[in-house]
Amino acid sequence: MSRTPMALLSPADQERLRSLRRMKAVALGALIFMAVVFVLSFWLESRHPWLGYLRAAAEGGMVGALADWFAVTALFRRPLGLPIPHTAIIPNRKDEIGRTLGEFVETNFLAGEVVRAKLSTTALSQRLGEWLSHEAHAERVAAEAATAASAVL
Repeated sequence: MSRTPMALLSPADQERLRSLRRMKAVALGALIFMAVVFVLSFWLESRHPWLGYLRAAAEGGMVGALADWFAVTALFRRPLGLPIPHTAIIPNRKDEIGRTLGEFVETNFLAGEVVRAKLSTTALSQRLGEWLSHEAHAERVAAEAATAASAVL
């Protein structure tokens, strides 16, 4: 996969990329820390049996981190390049996902009864009146109306 050069990214995208890299480093650091704790507690557990609890916690942390990595990676690409079934779901099914997401928004947010219910609970005319009661807003609307009227004539 080709990477976009930093110079071509917007400042906001550059910041997002830096944040992503920072979070990846934190996640990798936590995984390495858990691996070190696991190895040390496994090695010293025969002398200090209570380290078995620490070893189990570190093992759980490593398993959780690897499972999370695999799950997120499997959504977007094939982990380690292996042809594992049901991976790279988003690139392979992006059209279907987009279509069903559009249907969901249309059904649950843009349906007539939903919009009517929302509009009936919104005091739209009152809010517009309050907004127009400010002299600056009223002058702005009047100026826009005059500009529109002169463009029509």
